[in-house]
Amino acid sequence: AACLRCHKVNGSGGEAGPDLTGIGARKDRKYLLESMVAPNAQIAEGFQTIMVTLKNGDLQAGVIKAETDKELTLQMPIPNAPEVTVTQADIKLRENAPSGMLPNLGELLTKREIRDLVEYVASLTEP
Repeated sequence: AACLRCHKVNGSGGEAGPDLTGIGARKDRKYLLESMVAPNAQIAEGFQTIMVTLKNGDLQAGVIKAETDKELTLQMPIPNAPEVTVTQADIKLRENAPSGMLPNLGELLTKREIRDLVEYVASLTEP
């Protein structure tokens, strides 16, 4: 499933998804399973990507880094990506983008592999 490409555990892995270190102490197995097989059901805070269409037709996408009444700052969840700031008045349309997680993980792994993965992630209780 290549989870460590996007998720970090104990300091190793990617940064595109939430750090899973200690997740078993914060979330129950039901949440963990749902996050794996239906990743768009609940996207972890700070990882929801949005897409904005500007009045001039330009598109911008990224994770919200800052937002005020006047400006919106987005950053793509890739290393060294620059932040993009747009004015709220220039936004024509704002939409949530789907999760970056594989949408068909439940089809790629067997039921036993999913169960094992849930148990492994649930065991991550130490920060």
